[in-house]
Amino acid sequence: MKKIIDKIKNKRSIQYAIIIIVGLLISVPFLWVQVRHGDDGWLHMLRLAGLDNAIEKGSFPYLVFPYFCNDWGYSMTAFYPTIVAYVPYVLGLISGSFFTGLKLFGTFTTVLSGIFMYNFMNEVTKKKGIAFFSSIIYMTLPYKLEDIYNRYAIGEFTAFVFMPIVFQGLYNLIHGDKKRHYYIAIGATGLLLSHTISTEYTAIFCALYIIFNFKEFFKKDIIIKCIINVVFILSMATLFLLPMLEFKSQAQYAIFTPEIIKTSGDYAADNTIKLWQLLKDKNEENGVSFVVGIPFLAMLFSGVLAYRNIEKKHKDFYITSIVFGTISLIMCTSFFPWKIMPDFLCTLQYPWRMLGFALLFFTPVCAMNVYYLITNIKKEWLRNTTYILVFIILMGFTAKELTAYKVEDPNADEKYEQNIVEDPELHYFSVNRDYMPTKALIQQFKYLQTREDNTIVVSGKATIENEKKDALYLEMEIKDVEKGTELELPYLFYPGYTVTLTFDSKEQILDTVESDYGFLKVAIPDAVSEGKITVKYTATTLDKVAYIISPIALIAFIVYVVIYRKKFDKIKRTSINEEKNS
Repeated sequence: MKKIIDKIKNKRSIQYAIIIIVGLLISVPFLWVQVRHGDDGWLHMLRLAGLDNAIEKGSFPYLVFPYFCNDWGYSMTAFYPTIVAYVPYVLGLISGSFFTGLKLFGTFTTVLSGIFMYNFMNEVTKKKGIAFFSSIIYMTLPYKLEDIYNRYAIGEFTAFVFMPIVFQGLYNLIHGDKKRHYYIAIGATGLLLSHTISTEYTAIFCALYIIFNFKEFFKKDIIIKCIINVVFILSMATLFLLPMLEFKSQAQYAIFTPEIIKTSGDYAADNTIKLWQLLKDKNEENGVSFVVGIPFLAMLFSGVLAYRNIEKKHKDFYITSIVFGTISLIMCTSFFPWKIMPDFLCTLQYPWRMLGFALLFFTPVCAMNVYYLITNIKKEWLRNTTYILVFIILMGFTAKELTAYKVEDPNADEKYEQNIVEDPELHYFSVNRDYMPTKALIQQFKYLQTREDNTIVVSGKATIENEKKDALYLEMEIKDVEKGTELELPYLFYPGYTVTLTFDSKEQILDTVESDYGFLKVAIPDAVSEGKITVKYTATTLDKVAYIISPIALIAFIVYVVIYRKKFDKIKRTSINEEKNS
């Protein structure tokens, strides 16, 4: 038994295997829990179905879903990060259904979050016991389970994978040997392509960490490496950042309208939680639980006993983690002055989302407390027994938490996906509408209710005949058109549509603008007795360039890492040889 326990405690491969097994066990509820029943689950199933339609009917990059919003086209991919769209989509194609793809994605993120938390804490402490406890605690956080099984907040729980990578890279850059400083770029790019809110707040805490360690940070070598990471982050994430910024520059969309999307300080202040909700649910209408669990609290507060045993070299990190966790926890509550905060901080809408950050920072604290308390036990058999007992308690509490996730209809996902596939045209009330043009959203109960799926003459004079529409392609014949006549096309306004006017054996590309109701509008520059108009979604040149830049940047990053590692290892070997010779 002693040999087995020693191997578990000291052999990384065995600990990885246990982490993977625990991650898979935590994911067992996916066998019966339905993604469709999650707060956001239905939306993410729609995104995969919409992406599939766009690939079939659209033009690369696939930023507009053709059949959504009364067949007027709707963009999600331009505003919602890429990883959480394309990876589940590919998994869905492989598995044969989109809901299975989403479940597989949830499983992978659970396992990966544990592995990367393990790597992070092994980097910081060089102690596999602390790293192992950290990974298990991190995977079994009740709030994280809520994110997956209750809310299916795909962006947020994917961010749990990348946040430890960012902080590992930052720690390595400032306090370590700098061999893995490029983890900053890996983690931050993953965050940008997963969840913008988590990216924003991770950047804030990274800035705070730099301030806390400004003496160590402000060195030429460190600053240069930091700049290199930032350049790679922005270039590798270009495929998401450029299209989003281009869309934002050409029209006002609901997601960027604080009054509509409710990203004001007042709204944030109204959605804070009470500290006692960490112990007992308030039974909110949306059913989100904020309970952190007795085991977690016990491990956290055991720091009163463990602190004196913590090695001096780890105490700065320990204290910093407590400070960051406390700040995050306060931000969940009304004690934080949300009403006077700048708008960019209020984009999280619900301050209780900061509970995820609080638990991220408190997880290492809990693991270090447990580890140093156990190692202080003199008798080895008692240390080993306690080690196993803590693991059993964590898994037992997690099993109890997982029993809460049940659904009435085990076939809900399959039915929902089948309905979408058989009838892909969705009413605008069937999507979240966060990414609609603001002008269209304002008219959702007026103009949109009566608007038909055809071209409308807004001003001037024109006769439209033989109008045919197929997803993101439209053609029509026009006659007796006055110069300057304006037409509102049956597509919501998003950049990337090419409108071609053909008359008198000439072709002319027409400029597209947003109509008063958020639709695509063109003006006929000349009088036309008889002609033809075709509309096709082709995506913009900038969109296509963005999807070229990112893979090139990724290749450049891989080359940089390989060269840097070889150079680093060579310098290290030279240094070791010099020490031996001396």
